[in-house]
Amino acid sequence: MASYAHNWLQMRPIPSISGAYPLVGHSLILERGGKGKGLAPQAAPSPPRAVGPLAGNPGAGAPPEHHMLTLLVHRTGDAGCWVIHYTEENRHVPMIIIWLGTVPVIIMYKAETIEVILTSSKEIDKSYLYTFLQPWLGLGLLTSTGDKWRSRRKLLTPTFHFTILEEFLDVMNEQANILVNKLEKHVDGEKFNCFFYITLCALDIICETAMGKNIDAQNNDDSEYVRAVYRMSDLIHRRMRTIWFWHDVLYLLFKEGRDHKRNLKILHNFTTNVINERANEIKREEHKSDDKGTTPSNRKRKAFLDLLLNVVDDEGNKLSHEAIREEVDTFMFEVFCVVML
Repeated sequence: MASYAHNWLQMRPIPSISGAYPLVGHSLILERGGKGKGLAPQAAPSPPRAVGPLAGNPGAGAPPEHHMLTLLVHRTGDAGCWVIHYTEENRHVPMIIIWLGTVPVIIMYKAETIEVILTSSKEIDKSYLYTFLQPWLGLGLLTSTGDKWRSRRKLLTPTFHFTILEEFLDVMNEQANILVNKLEKHVDGEKFNCFFYITLCALDIICETAMGKNIDAQNNDDSEYVRAVYRMSDLIHRRMRTIWFWHDVLYLLFKEGRDHKRNLKILHNFTTNVINERANEIKREEHKSDDKGTTPSNRKRKAFLDLLLNVVDDEGNKLSHEAIREEVDTFMFEVFCVVML
């Protein structure tokens, strides 16, 4: 409570949205799909204002963080439309604040405002809500902070050199051609939702560029891994906006918590198996080259995983398989989320 009161006092000057409940903030509205008391689905929201202590703002569909805004909008139906309305209504101010329970969430609209955060080498600590990503992503580049974040960033920066990224174009073109063939079936037909086709294409591209694994999601959308990725994404975003899901022990008492645990095992097993398979393949290639006195042959394409298996720090140490899994899963999640936007 003391921390909550301190945050409120510090952030009081920031404009906010009218309507509030003590302590729970937006959470109840998010659960009701954005339809709060006295708020019709098509009603225009009230202008921003300063909020009182212990109040929060239950009348808005709140995102967990400003850069996750659109992704949460997509997941929250009417509540998401409500947030979209606010982003358009309030672009004349640099930022507004809303409350997810007792957690303040700042939504930034101005590039100049966001630049201060994104260019800072000090403001790298992640919010509490990022802890809900850690069961899946561990402490990779997205969720880590401090010295670990700096060392990982230094290690990984060379893997995103433009010459390496150019090698992924063939994968993208191959999967894009499959997508086009799928979409051609709807030419001259009725309107249809292309979202599912796009995300399956994205999954194929991500898996092959990140792990060197072709999961053929566009032709096999019912695979266990594909279903686990979709489900885990839904579960994480639902947990972020539902404060009674925040405690780990309590979460497991709900169906969503048990579903989260089951899908997490599927995702980790898949990534771990791919890493082990590729690591063993590299060892076999090295042994063959040693026997013949030649250098290992370069693969036509080097996936992100291949680069991680060979990267070393200043002391010559390679990343552990657990660390590699963290970064591969992080890469998968980040790219998939960007496509979902």
